[in-house]
Amino acid sequence: MRAARIAVLLAIPIVLLASGCGGGSSGGGGSTPAGTSQGQVIEIPIADSGFAFTTTSATATAGTVTLSAVNPQSLGHDISIKGNGVDEQGNTVSNGDTSTVTATLAPGTYEYYCSVPGHEDLGMKGTLTVS
Repeated sequence: MRAARIAVLLAIPIVLLASGCGGGSSGGGGSTPAGTSQGQVIEIPIADSGFAFTTTSATATAGTVTLSAVNPQSLGHDISIKGNGVDEQGNTVSNGDTSTVTATLAPGTYEYYCSVPGHEDLGMKGTLTVS
């Protein structure tokens, strides 16, 4: 009986570790969409310093699209999207956190940008082309 309890107690951490593996997906390279059940995720990281994203253009296919931007800076930034009747803002983050914004997009051209006052005017923007 005692050996069975020990075996069960030893197995619990293994099961918990295994349940946390896998499952996630990300779009690499800044403009490569990764299919998910929620649509596509496009990664557009924020530059290590200044008012810029690491890429100024990205592509996606029509449908539900999530833009994801990791911000390594201590200064708060977000990722937002506008154009063709869409105007959605992401959450402002800093210190390695991720801002996301999700929208249903038709084919066309959209602007992604940082909606923190003044940041878009300083050049923190890019073009998303949806086909």
